[in-house]
Amino acid sequence: MQALAWTERGRLELIEQESPSCRTSGEVKVKIELAGICGTDLAVIAGKEPGVPGIIRGHEAVGTVVETGADVSRVRVGDRVVIDPNQSCGECRFCRKGQLHLCIGRSRQGMPIAGLNLPGTFAPYFVTDESFVHRLPDGMSWEAAVLVEPLACVLHNFKVAGVTREDRVLVLGSGPMGLLCQIVGGALGCFTVGTEINPYRLSVARRFSERVVLPEELGGEFDPPAPESGKYDVVIDTVGTQMALAEQWVERGGRIVPFGINGSYQYILTPTHYVQHAVKIIGAGEYLGTFEPALKFAADHPEIASLVTRRYPLTEYETAIQELLGYDFSTGARLPAETMKTVFVF
Repeated sequence: MQALAWTERGRLELIEQESPSCRTSGEVKVKIELAGICGTDLAVIAGKEPGVPGIIRGHEAVGTVVETGADVSRVRVGDRVVIDPNQSCGECRFCRKGQLHLCIGRSRQGMPIAGLNLPGTFAPYFVTDESFVHRLPDGMSWEAAVLVEPLACVLHNFKVAGVTREDRVLVLGSGPMGLLCQIVGGALGCFTVGTEINPYRLSVARRFSERVVLPEELGGEFDPPAPESGKYDVVIDTVGTQMALAEQWVERGGRIVPFGINGSYQYILTPTHYVQHAVKIIGAGEYLGTFEPALKFAADHPEIASLVTRRYPLTEYETAIQELLGYDFSTGARLPAETMKTVFVF
């Protein structure tokens, strides 16, 4: 089979590999239908995060079970499933304390994660333990289902940040994760405002909310109606480079949630400001216990399927990635970034 891997040459390339099979009695084999391209994949390609050579990328995926080990009981052949890529070991000190999201693995080298340090889902077939697949509700579209893993991340961040319906929430960035944050905030009943600079994504975000603005428009007509400051109790940076703007708009006693991934970004904090204003920075880590709630949320909000705006076969990966990054690999020329969520179709 063809798979898309991060190679020794420091780039994504199609490789030929044997189709995997169940190796233990508790494993399942899934025929992938859709695999989403995540911002973390883009961060590796853009040089903002390291990639593990030889690893098939991809961790947001849905498909159909085509093979099961003898002891598998949670799913059966023919079931439609979503894959949980975070394969916590259950044995390290964090797992034993119930902190599966902080797993460091049996080797103490980090949590085993499909598409990061284990074979991922940018391939026609994927094998994993049955505990890391979840059956889809009847009638759920593949497009809504492929957003369940990102939704689990969003719900976990909201939970750790203690967001309630009384909070005023500002979401910086309206890419897939930012827009999911806005949708979740709206569903909780929060007064939620989003920002975006990309014209295409701005137009898509405004289909879901009237309160999406350019960053420079903050402080205008979309101000929360009650507080004198017009600031926000919770500011979520889904871009990964917006701490200065987050500081500017967070209310006294509020919370800043860094959410976007950009390992090359650094920001100098003034601790006294955080002490005097009682502002908290919330680092949530990997999701914990939010996969099933994400499935329910996706079932209750089927409209999120429309966030999937581009579908490409794996062989057209360069076109898909260049479109998302907004530039041509060979020439460096800028390209219009006119997609919200791009997926590979198998």
